[in-house]
Amino acid sequence: MSDDLRNKLIQDFEQLSKIRKPFDREYEKIRRAKQFEADYGLTSEQYERLFELYLTDIHVPDWLERTASLTQRLQLISQTLQSFAFLAIFLSAIQFLYGFRERQASVIAEKWAIVASDVRVGSSKREAIEYLHDQGELLSNIEAIDTQLSGLNLPNKARLQEAKFQGANLYQAYFRGANLYRSDFSNYDTERTNLEAVNFQDADLRQANFSKVNLKNSCFRGANLEEANFKDAYLVGVDFRGARFLTAEQITRNSNKTFYERAIFDDDLARALGQPTTAVEPAVGCQIQPRKHGWWQGFLGG
Repeated sequence: MSDDLRNKLIQDFEQLSKIRKPFDREYEKIRRAKQFEADYGLTSEQYERLFELYLTDIHVPDWLERTASLTQRLQLISQTLQSFAFLAIFLSAIQFLYGFRERQASVIAEKWAIVASDVRVGSSKREAIEYLHDQGELLSNIEAIDTQLSGLNLPNKARLQEAKFQGANLYQAYFRGANLYRSDFSNYDTERTNLEAVNFQDADLRQANFSKVNLKNSCFRGANLEEANFKDAYLVGVDFRGARFLTAEQITRNSNKTFYERAIFDDDLARALGQPTTAVEPAVGCQIQPRKHGWWQGFLGG
């Protein structure tokens, strides 16, 4: 479109816009559109479209255009600030997680120091072992000799191969599903080791040593007891039903038959030992449940 045509259109549109009566304006617009089509080849549709745009331009005041422009700028600033805020939150989260790993590593080191210490009474060593277990630490070969660990609760298959618990008090402990291969619970002092009402269900106790230990009312249901040593262990009320690889010879190593006469065995083993096969309730140890551990406790170092 040439500048001459553009100027003529603006002059024409200016005159049209001054016609107030709608009918007169529309009539004049049609007439002029036909004239422009004849003179310049501009179609009536093009003429009407350009006139509508001209009216839009003259009806939008400058201050409104400036306001619209300012609004756009403010939106752009707001979006930029939001982006910076998100970036700051993201960086803070990374910094927190990095710091959390450092703090967690420090707490784990402190707990291991407690486990390795000479602390034998109180709850600190029990809590340290439970915390390390919850963090997925391998607890094999730990030493908790002559230690007060009553109520020790290690759910989710603790890894305690060859652990040393001689002389420990593990009253009502929870070891269900634990790997306790070749662990030593033996008692060298009749007043010390206490494994009364412990839950050993489904645990791996191959070659574990329970010599002279008080196991009253403990639970070994489904446990692997291959070559486990029960010599002179106190087995009154112990539930051995479903235990694997348990033999009559392992039980009869007890010098005193009264130590196992009220233990609960599978029917075949009970008959081999001359024990009754009547149905009885599970041992108290079978009722010991895993403690509840909220995810936030491990996350916050609790």
